[in-house]
Amino acid sequence: MIVAVDADSRDTAEADHLLYELLEAVDQPVVACTHMVHGGDRPHVAVSLAVAADIAEPIRALLADRFAGVAITQPGASQPELSGPSQLVRGAYVAAVEAALGTAGRVVRWPGHEQGRGVLRAAELRARAGIDHLEAVGGLPITDDALVDTLDFLRPVRREGQLVLQLQPAAGNLLIPFELQHQQKCCADH
Repeated sequence: MIVAVDADSRDTAEADHLLYELLEAVDQPVVACTHMVHGGDRPHVAVSLAVAADIAEPIRALLADRFAGVAITQPGASQPELSGPSQLVRGAYVAAVEAALGTAGRVVRWPGHEQGRGVLRAAELRARAGIDHLEAVGGLPITDDALVDTLDFLRPVRREGQLVLQLQPAAGNLLIPFELQHQQKCCADH
């Protein structure tokens, strides 16, 4: 089952906050993602949760008083259940499709995410945390023995059904995640 929600989140931090609220209602393995929504007045971020069991009711209850578009896909259903304001239903639908196909999305939670902590060799990080591919900025090659300091914060992306973690070089011959937990917004200092 996939539940996708577009609450018109302005950025990934706001979308992450919504995801953490939704995850409190889920007590099973989940793949939780954020999805960029283009079109309309401005780009914004929607979220999706992919799980094996039905979580529609607790999610509906959490969202009852919110201005949000929702798309719920049940296994075997011919079409998704859509609800909410039409301008947000479109974003929820796009997020649901991307989650179902595994073609896009910034992954916030997935089975194995809790094992991606500390400094690990690249091969160990892939094996322990369920990451399919490590990719360095600029095409820098990554060997299995390369050391990755996860900084205890990983946000892989989904691409072609795989989890891809983007990395960048850091001091001490280490690689670190491209997305850091506390990002400074571009042009924030001028």
